[in-house]
Formats: sequence, C-alpha cells, structure tokens
Amino acid sequence: MTKLKIKPVFWTSFFDQKETVEILTEESRASADFYVLLAGSTIITTLGLLMNSSVVIIGGMLVAPLLFPILALGMGVTTSSKQAIKRSLSIIGESIILVTVIAFFVAFLLNPNGATSMMEFASQTTISHFLIAFVSGVVASFAWVRQNVSASLPGVAISVALLPPLATVGIGISMFEKTITSGALFLFIINLLGIALASVIVFALFGFSGLQKIQEKVIKEEAEMEKIKKQIRKTKDVAERIGTEDEIVIEEIKEKT
Repeated sequence: MTKLKIKPVFWTSFFDQKETVEILTEESRASADFYVLLAGSTIITTLGLLMNSSVVIIGGMLVAPLLFPILALGMGVTTSSKQAIKRSLSIIGESIILVTVIAFFVAFLLNPNGATSMMEFASQTTISHFLIAFVSGVVASFAWVRQNVSASLPGVAISVALLPPLATVGIGISMFEKTITSGALFLFIINLLGIALASVIVFALFGFSGLQKIQEKVIKEEAEMEKIKKQIRKTKDVAERIGTEDEIVIEEIKEKT
C-alpha cells in the first residue's frame, strides 16, 4: 500500500517563487494603467462616501490596485532588498498623495453638508481593524503565491478597506474636519501595517527570503525598459519635428519657384 505524500501548506517550487516575484513586481509597477485605475477607484469611493452608499464604495474598492504595492513592500522586506523597499514606499507615497488630492477636490466641488455615517465609520479604529487587516494580508499573500486560489483577492480587497479611509482623509481636509481626518489617516496606517506585516510572515514561511537577487534583477529590467521607452518617445518626437521642418522648407521652395 503506497503512502499518500502531502506537501506542506507553506511550500512552493523555486519556479513558482520566481514567477510570483515577477508578477507581483509587474502588477505593483507605477504605470499609467496603475494610476488610472487608482484615480477612477478613488472618485467612485469618494462619491460612495459622500452618498453614504456602501454598494458604491465596494465598487470602488474592487477597482483599486493599492493592495499590490503593499504586498510588494512585504516581499522587499522578506528578501531584505533595499531597492524593492524604496520602490514600494515611493509608489505607496505617490498613491497616498494622489488619492487624498482627488478625494479633496471631489468633495470640494460637491460641497457636502456634513460627515456621513460611512465617513465616520472609515475614521474609527479598533483592535478589530488591525486583526482584519492582518488576516486579509495573510490571505492575500497566500493567494498570490498559490495562483489557484487567486480568485479570492477581490474579496480581500473589500475586507481590508484600504481606499475608504484614505479617501475620507481628503474629504475631511476639504470639510476642515480634524477628527475625521486624523482618525481616517490612523485607520489607513493600521491597515497598511497589518497587511505588510502579514505578507512578510507569509512570504518568509514560503521561503522567499533568498530571492533578493531575482527581485532586484526584475526591478532593474523594469527600469531599463522604462528608459528604452522614453528614448523611443524622444526619437519619435525628434523625427516628427524634423519631418515638420522638412515640410516647411519644401513649401517655402515651392512658393519661391
């Protein structure tokens, strides 16, 4: 009788580890697509908060890509890559500014009468919020490594509620509501730390700590690709200018003749 071998829960092949790092780095890239999705989800979420509609807020949370750079930050801490940590913190910082500014202007234009119950909820912090963020971080990190259960990621994005408190910060600033602004900012920080801490633990258990060189190689290739794209755009601009100048010269010659 043959014994059934059961693989440990936190086990994955080197190939899967490498693929996870590559995909996570790509998804957390500060691309135009990333910021378009973030801007769109911020507008939807902000409107949901002002309308006091949980359905609209959930819709905005489903679109938001904010979870990816936080998981990438956890991966960077796990691999001890200063380059990856710096990259992730930069993207998270830019995202925080973008969300806050957009939420501020949306609220400023609509000029709400006062704070809604959804805004008040997004500015209250308890130990339960940290536990939810931590467990969500565990599930998100696990699902990212185990691609066969990645369908649960949208549910994680809803449960952790990263975007509502951050959008509430922008709304609170526009309304000069110091209590709501500070409470919402604190809740966002709690959620961010909970997810990041959980992802570090999960990625470490899966054995990602030895993949620093691979992660930094992927980031380096990404940077080189961006340089190539910029160079191509510059070349196209120069070619267009030269073409325009040639057309002008030809027209001048025609006029003289």
